Amino acid sequence: MSKFKLIIPVIVVSINLITCNRIAGWVAPFVISDEQEVELGNSFKAEIDKDSISYPHFHGDARVSKFVDSLGQKIADRQSDRESLEFTFTVLEDTSINAFAIPGGHVYVNTGLLKNADNLAEVAGVIAHEVGHITQYHGRDLFLEQAAFGYASSILFGDSASIASALAALVGNMTFLKYSRDNEFEADSCAVAYSTLAGVNPIGMRNFLQKLKDRYGNEPKIFEPFSTHPPLSDRIDRVEKVIEKVPGASMESDTLLYTDEFEAIRSLL
Repeated sequence: MSKFKLIIPVIVVSINLITCNRIAGWVAPFVISDEQEVELGNSFKAEIDKDSISYPHFHGDARVSKFVDSLGQKIADRQSDRESLEFTFTVLEDTSINAFAIPGGHVYVNTGLLKNADNLAEVAGVIAHEVGHITQYHGRDLFLEQAAFGYASSILFGDSASIASALAALVGNMTFLKYSRDNEFEADSCAVAYSTLAGVNPIGMRNFLQKLKDRYGNEPKIFEPFSTHPPLSDRIDRVEKVIEKVPGASMESDTLLYTDEFEAIRSLL
């Protein structure tokens, strides 16, 4: 990996009819370019993909992986916050109800999540949430927050040997994915916006959060375990408020859930 250069932040204002509700928060003291973030993310992805013990890839029916990738690409193609970014969507053979995203455009979805979802809209909501973490630079900013010390500093400014060692260590503990509560609220807002733009009912995200609350309680230690999640009741309340503001969306609607299409995929797991 090449050395990273520090650059002055540039604020870009994008006006969309449907977009994420942005929450002001911590601002990195410096930024890296989008190209450098992609390079960083590709390095993280390479570490994850070669760790078949912690992150076993799904090797079952190829239609499952194709479904997740097609749905993810449709969501990513509709968002306009980072139009030039290329995304990948990978299925992991893991029974936990989890998904996570790493900087640079890479999303991972566990089979446990697919098995516990009831329709395509729920899966779309979770994937759109993860895409939101990427488009809003949550992982990148958390990484930069750590850049003054430890592994992050080694990756940004070290030699080849120290970079390789630091990458392996960071992927092992995923501290750069410990999102704040504001990050989670913002990603939930993105889930509503991006699902709607993709032609999927955004109520899917709300229903999935309600399902987790009913099954595991208000503050479960599952689903994106690296993050500091707000209580599910707070997330559900905020998602409902965002849905109310989205043109054409309704809390009463049971259309655009694509239940039958999803059942056909889930039966392949």
